[in-house]
Amino acid sequence: MLPIACLVGVLLAFALLNRSGEVLAFQGLGISRLEMAAPVLAVALLISLFDFGFSETVVPITTREARYLYTVQIKGGVQKGVFAFHRLWLRSRDGFLSVERYDGRQPPRLYGITFLHLGMDHNLIDVHKADGATWDGRNWLVNNAHIMRIADDGSVSALGEATFPIAFRPADFILVRQDPEEFSLSELNHYIRSLKRKGLAPGGYVVDRDLKFATPLACLIMVALGVALSIDPLPRHLSLGRSFGLGLLIGFGYWVVLGFTSSFGHSGVIPAWLAAWLPNAVFATLAVSIFLLGEEH
Repeated sequence: MLPIACLVGVLLAFALLNRSGEVLAFQGLGISRLEMAAPVLAVALLISLFDFGFSETVVPITTREARYLYTVQIKGGVQKGVFAFHRLWLRSRDGFLSVERYDGRQPPRLYGITFLHLGMDHNLIDVHKADGATWDGRNWLVNNAHIMRIADDGSVSALGEATFPIAFRPADFILVRQDPEEFSLSELNHYIRSLKRKGLAPGGYVVDRDLKFATPLACLIMVALGVALSIDPLPRHLSLGRSFGLGLLIGFGYWVVLGFTSSFGHSGVIPAWLAAWLPNAVFATLAVSIFLLGEEH
């Protein structure tokens, strides 16, 4: 909501200045529109930097705690595993299940699956591996599963296709996985490189990484658009209420465009960089166009 708040704040502030004729007075004294916009844009840049820093430090920690509070303490869910070393680890009665990536979109999918089967004395009996699995509503349909059997003498023998013991439902993985908001930028970059190195598609994580840069910059772009609208002669007589409504309308339009492009990016329809930066490019072009086409008085 910070970009929308910046936009509404600028529109309301300039509406007050326009109502008292101060913008015309500035221009009558020879102060150009660019000189009026410069300090406002400088403050907007500081807000964007603050937003980026806040999203990298406070947001990941608080998002993790909020999700745990909601899913475990409020809804009564049971967390059966952890996210460690950029993998999901879940403990079952007879071993450990490790997953490279969980995709919660319908149908839910698992990628890079390994199950370590342990005996009664906690010795390793065999290792199950599979490229992936898809949830059909009742069970996991596993792709390319095979077993490596560990003998008592330590020798390893590989077996072919086999059933895969996944005793967990999608809800168990939702409690363990981390959403992009729970990663810092460095952690997200490391996770994406880890998935690529292991031959797995990073999916929408690349879009979310680019959004970590694009979203804070939206504060600066919204302020620039608000300034361009406020000092242009056409909307100069907007009332406070109309300015507030215009800010909400523009902000809603921005989030609609961002929602469409990010969805297309997550589904692979458009490149990740385009999905993240297209809304900013559209509204920045709109702001510059209004500013350049406005009349100077």
